[in-house]
Amino acid sequence: MRSWFAMVVVSCVLASCATGRQPQRPLPPPDDKTYAQEGPDPQKVQQLRGELIRSLLEKGQYYAALAHIEDAKQTAQTPELTFLEAETRRHLGQRTQAEVLYKKLLGTPAEGQAYHGLGLLLAATDVDGAIRNLRSASERLPTDVEIRNDLGYALMEAGRYTEALPELSTAAELAPTQLKSRNNLIILMLLTGNQAGLAQMTQQAGTTPETLKQLRDQAQGIRGQQAVRAGKIPPA
Repeated sequence: MRSWFAMVVVSCVLASCATGRQPQRPLPPPDDKTYAQEGPDPQKVQQLRGELIRSLLEKGQYYAALAHIEDAKQTAQTPELTFLEAETRRHLGQRTQAEVLYKKLLGTPAEGQAYHGLGLLLAATDVDGAIRNLRSASERLPTDVEIRNDLGYALMEAGRYTEALPELSTAAELAPTQLKSRNNLIILMLLTGNQAGLAQMTQQAGTTPETLKQLRDQAQGIRGQQAVRAGKIPPA
């Protein structure tokens, strides 16, 4: 039995909704013998399904995304689907399930994304382990802005400022319009007391006083986390 999503995709293909053009001649109805033999294009179905799931993830609709993933697994299990499920379960706080899924992707073409996910899983509890995984991800996907930014931030949290600088700078140069990497560079300037660099970065990014205050608070939070890890102050 075809899933609801597959039927939607089939209808979309039949109506040429992906291109917005009407077919040059009528296509046979779904119960036509020719259609029954050929069926929908599996690659197109997979592509559209992946786009739908990614869209749900971007909107934060993780339970809906997981429902579509579980539906898709009834007919096919691809590395992309495994990765999307791992991402979804990570966002839902299902750490053990997410870790198992990420590790399934090691040794596959999705290995870089898998190391990225493993690094993010460890970020809150094991900064050194997070750095190791994020560095492995960066080695495999050196132009991925998110990986570079996450690696730089983890290094910054660990107090390894000299190593953090090139990672965050690379992310900022790869995506000049992305504020996240530039804001992280500003936090790094605050942590290192680099006033010249701070002035340059805030001017380039057009940082408002309100945003700068928020970034100062983040820098102070990182200092507090570093003090806790060093045993200088007890955890809250």
